[in-house]
Parts: sequence; structure tokens; C-alpha cells
Amino acid sequence: MDSPAARAADKLAVWFAMGACLAMIAYHVGSKAVRDAFFLTWFDVTALPTMVIAAALFSILCVAACSRLMSRIPPAVLIPAAFTASGFLQIAVWVAIEHHPRVCAVLVYLQTVALGSILTSGFWSVVNERFDPRTTKRHVGRIAGAGTLGGLIGGVVAERIAAHFSLPVMLPVLAAYHFLCALMLQFVRDVRSEPARSEEAGERRSGWNTLREAPYLRTLAALVILGTISAAMMDYVFKAQALASYGKGETLLRFFALFYSVSGVITFLLQTAMSGFALKHLGMARTVGMLPMAMTFGGIGALVLQGLPTATLARGIEAVIRGSLFRAGYELFYTPMPVQEKRAAKSVVDVGFDRLGDALGGLFVKLLLAAIPAFAMPAILGGVVLVSLAGVYVATRLRGAYLDALEHGLRNRLGDVSSDETPPEVGLTGFADSMTIVNPSAVLSAMTFVSKPPKAEGPPAPQRPPEEPTERPQAGATTAMQDPVLQQIAALRSGSVTQIRRFLLQNPEPKSYHIPHLLTLLGWDRVANEVVHALRAVAERNVGQFIDALLDPGTDFAIRRRLPRVLASAPNRRVANGLMMGLNDKRFEVRFQCGRALQSIQAANPSIRFDAEEVFGAIRREVAVSKPVWDSHRLLDRSDESEGAPFMDELLRDRTNRSLQHLFNLLALVLPPEPLKIAFHGLHTDDAHLRGTALEYLESILPPDIRQRLWPLLEPGSAPKAPRDSRPRDEIIAELIKSNQSIIVRLEELNKKTD
Repeated sequence: MDSPAARAADKLAVWFAMGACLAMIAYHVGSKAVRDAFFLTWFDVTALPTMVIAAALFSILCVAACSRLMSRIPPAVLIPAAFTASGFLQIAVWVAIEHHPRVCAVLVYLQTVALGSILTSGFWSVVNERFDPRTTKRHVGRIAGAGTLGGLIGGVVAERIAAHFSLPVMLPVLAAYHFLCALMLQFVRDVRSEPARSEEAGERRSGWNTLREAPYLRTLAALVILGTISAAMMDYVFKAQALASYGKGETLLRFFALFYSVSGVITFLLQTAMSGFALKHLGMARTVGMLPMAMTFGGIGALVLQGLPTATLARGIEAVIRGSLFRAGYELFYTPMPVQEKRAAKSVVDVGFDRLGDALGGLFVKLLLAAIPAFAMPAILGGVVLVSLAGVYVATRLRGAYLDALEHGLRNRLGDVSSDETPPEVGLTGFADSMTIVNPSAVLSAMTFVSKPPKAEGPPAPQRPPEEPTERPQAGATTAMQDPVLQQIAALRSGSVTQIRRFLLQNPEPKSYHIPHLLTLLGWDRVANEVVHALRAVAERNVGQFIDALLDPGTDFAIRRRLPRVLASAPNRRVANGLMMGLNDKRFEVRFQCGRALQSIQAANPSIRFDAEEVFGAIRREVAVSKPVWDSHRLLDRSDESEGAPFMDELLRDRTNRSLQHLFNLLALVLPPEPLKIAFHGLHTDDAHLRGTALEYLESILPPDIRQRLWPLLEPGSAPKAPRDSRPRDEIIAELIKSNQSIIVRLEELNKKTD
């Protein structure tokens, strides 16, 4: 868990991020009003599609440069400097606009479209690198809400200045917004994690290469470009209708400012009232999909009832949904991505494809105006509807892509823990067993009443000679002392460790008549390992007896808890069904060993599949306990831990419990084991980003009722309780673990310190 100082720093960073977002969106709204008014004052509306295409191409060039820069310079350093440069550029345009108005109108358009969008994308990169995915999800609504409030402020300021001053007066106001953003972002950056982030970054990659290799990003890019194409086409209809109704100059600026102000108010209300609800109940994919859905209905309305009111309504709906629900959900899709991929690709998707959509939208408008000028407006609105429907389809594919990105992010955040270090046949079983240490004193005290040898070692007690039988044996019959079968059984029942081990050595594959006696010996700690090995050799031929003994509550507990290890050597459907029934045992250790055996069987025989609902039913029973019961589960048997490949440090073993291991073993039966393994490791670190990504992954894959019961067991601090002081060992680990490095590297550093 994070320290109180780290939590306080996060809260302060959220407030500064809110302030920066407010100033940034105030600029965004004000600059759009200035951009449109300036351009339409000095140029004809028919030049607008050409300007849109030129600005989009210029933006794509800027994105290529920005992507390369962000792969070398952290966003927390680059973006504040870019905000400062943008502010000075606004001042320069203000000085020159009186002498070169047309040139400055083009510069304002290019700066607003290209640099403004890149800075907005960069701001969100700073935010979702500063916080882990779950923290980002909790606070993104507040940050985006501050931005919508900034949009309201920016629109009102622009309208008031247009009412009392000339157009150019807005330029120094826009510069002030960006200077404020640069200042606020200095307090958002987390200087503690930047050295580790730099080490984690590794090989630099271009955004385009990352995009080609990541299907998830291509899905996001498709959604962005389709949304922007439809928005660009609707924007032309809206501005053409506005110019026809209000003319040029300050009046047009006031209309645009009023439009953006009202849009900002509605966006703010929708953001604060609905974004959290939508993300929680609809999910990110459906929340993001509301934008193309709204554009579909808006386009149909504007097509049926053409005119400024319907065009304004459709354009307003697009602006409101994009600035509230879409933005709140869209930015969350980047949080699980590895830092280096995010830095390289985010500006390409956010701005490059956004501007490419502008260019394509402008091109479609230009072609329609040239081809069918009399029917251009209906054709443009029809294109809006068709493109928006395509966006709805793409949005439906985002959830699966997001889970893939979470798994990919988990693997990259823990790159040193790869499948090369753990054999496939060990799987989650080997890693889980290596994560916990049991209190030896507790084990010894439990052994005094659980495991008792069938007979004390030593010579057998004197026996009374049997009475003379009434009938003499026939000629050639074998006496009891000469019968080799009885001699073997006598050795198994002798209570002598030496005789039992000698028998097992001489009979590596016991016969069927030995099985009942070996099952009894399975409960004797001193020979249990040798008996398990012998029974495994004949498990395939005696599955029925073993499963019956496992499921019989009258069978000794020591025998039942060891039988799953025997059954795991027979990886077939019959054994798997028996072990699944063993998950209902009243004793935790029996259930734990059944879960381990099932995981081993699946690794040995991938054709065996388990019913997800049956597995989740077993998990529901495990999490339907209180926190003290969850933490109290222990194992009496640790004799099989050497079978795995332990690679975790003892300090980390002390930080988990068997209940959590059992839960992850069960999850691995129906979910991809590799990201689960990494998520398990992530839950035991004090790295907020890695832990947050692990929890975010679990949130995405677990049924809601299991998640609701599990979370108080994983995060007791989330309940309304007073915070508990961390153990000294946790404090040591917190100091030694460096952000975003692999757990193994951290533990190696810890070993060096403790040595």
C-alpha cells in the first residue's frame, strides 16, 4: 500500500492537474472561437475545406516530430516547455496581426489545430503516466470536469471580450492560459519516479512502428479517425449556416463564443453527473461508443430538418459528448500501455489520426461541393450518418482490445519475469507455492495431532501363537509366513520406516492389493513423500480408489490433503472431474491442493477445459469469508514445495497468504495464466503503477459479485477504517523498491542491502 506521504502527494497532484486542465480547455474553447472568427473574417467560407486539409497535413508533420521527441523526453518535461513556447507564439502573432492579418489568421488556425491538439494529448499523457490505472479511473472524472468548467470560462471570456474589444485582444488572453498550464504541470510531475521511468523506457520506438505492431492501438485509431471525419463534415455545415446567418467580424465571434460557452456548461453538467456512472455501469467501450451513436442521431436530425438550429444542435451534441463522456472513457484506454509505447504512439493516434480525419472530412466536403453543389448539404449530412455508424461498430470491439492491452501492459511492466524463467509445466502452481512461508511452529504444533504413525518404529510386539487349525493344510499349500503377498503387506503394516522404504524401493509399481495399505501410509509424515511417489506410478490404474478416498469425508485429513498430488500425475478428464468435486471439501488445504493439481493437469493436458461458471462458483465460496478467516489459512504440508522452481525472495513470501494463491490457481483454470502470474506479483509490490495495473486487470476480468467480495480482502485500507501502520519490513521494501522495475530486480537489490 502507498505511504501517507505518497497519497498526499497524489491528492495534491490531482488538484494541480485539475487547474492545468481548466486553463488548457479554456484556451481550447477560446482559441476555436478566435480561429473560426479570424479565418471567416478574412477568407470566404468555401476556402474552409482547403484550410482544414492544410492544417491537418501540417498537424501530421508536427505529430511525427512530437512522437520522436516524446520517445526521448518524458512528457512531464516536454509538455510544460511546449505550453510555454505556445504562449510566446501567441504573443508574437498578437504583435504582427495589425500588419499581416491574413497571414496571422492562417497562423492562428494552424497553431490551434496542430499545436493545441498536441498539447492536449500531451497533457493527458502526463496525467496517465503520473497515476496508476485505478487511480486515474477514480480521478479522471474530476480532472475532465475541471476542464469542462474551463471550457465554460473560456467561452464566456471570449464572448465578453468580443462584446467590448476587438478580435486581436483575445490573443494575449490565450497566451496567459498556456503560461498557466505550464506552471501547473510543474506540480503534477512525479520526480521520484522519473529516473526509474527512464531506465524502464528501454529501446526507443517510433509511434508508427508501435501502431503497426499493436492491434489495440489500431482499433483506437480507427475510432478516432471515424469520429473526426464525421465531426469535420458536421462542422462545415454548422459554420456555413452560422456565416449565412450572422455575417463576419465580432458578431460571428460572439456567436461562436456563446455556442462554445453553452456547450461547455452542458458538458460540465454531463461530466460531473454522468461520467462516473457511465464508466461504472456501461464500461469504457460503451461510454466511448456514445459519441458515434449521438452523431448518428444528430446527423439524421440535421438531414431531416435542415437549418442553423438543427446544425447547431447536432454540432453541440458532438462537442458535449466528446468533451465529457468520450474524453473520460477514451483516456483510460491508454493507462495500461507500457510507458515507452504510450509516449511514442499516443500523439500519433490522438493528433495524427485526428487530423487525418479532419483532412479526409475536408476532402469529402470539397469533393461534394465541386460535384453536386446544389445537393452538397444533404450529401454531407448523409456522409455524417454513415461514418458515425461505422464508428459505432468499431466501439463495440474496444473491450476485448482493452483486455489485451492490460495483459500486454502487465507483461511489459514486469518484463524480467518472463516465461523463460518458469517452465510451462510449472505454471501458476510453481510461482504460487514459492510466494509464501508458513510459520514452522504452527506447523509443528498442528502435526502433533494431525499426523500419527500407524505404529511405533521398532521390532513388532510379541504375538500369541495361533491355535492349531482343525484341518491341516493340503500338500503343496503355502503357509502365511511363506506367502510373499502377506509378507509385503506385513512390511507395509510393520510401522518400520526402514521396512516400508525397502518395500517401496523394491516395488516401484505397487500392485492393486498394496493400494489400501499405501493409502493408509499416505497419512504418515515420515514416509509420505515416498508413498506419494509410489502411488503416482500407478495412478492411472487406480483413479477410482483415489478419488473415492479424496471425496470421502471419513478419510483421514492427512491422506485427503496429499491425494491431489498423486492424482495430478494422471492428467485426464476423470481425474479433473474428481478434483473439481474436491474443491467442495470443508478443509482449506484439501481445496488448495485440488486447485494446484487441477492447474498441473491443465498444463500437462491442454485439451482439458473447465467450465468457467463452475470455477467461479468455487471462487465465490472462497471469498465468502471474513478478512481474519482469509488471512488465517495455512498449510500443514510443505513437503512438495521443492517440486516448483522457487525464485522469489523470502521477504516477498511473507507478504502473501495461501488464500490468495488458491484464488489465483483457480482463476488460471479459465483465464490466461501469464498475465495472472504477473498480476499476482504486482499485488505484492509497493509500486503504485504495477499494483494499480494488476488491480485494473482483475477488475476487468472478474464477475462483479466476486470483485465486490474480493476487494475488501485485497485492500482492507479501502474500507472506512483508520489506516494501519506498515510493518518495518514493508517500510524497508518500500524504500528499496524502485518504481516500474521488475520484482526480481527489486528483490535482488533488497538481498544486496540486507547482506
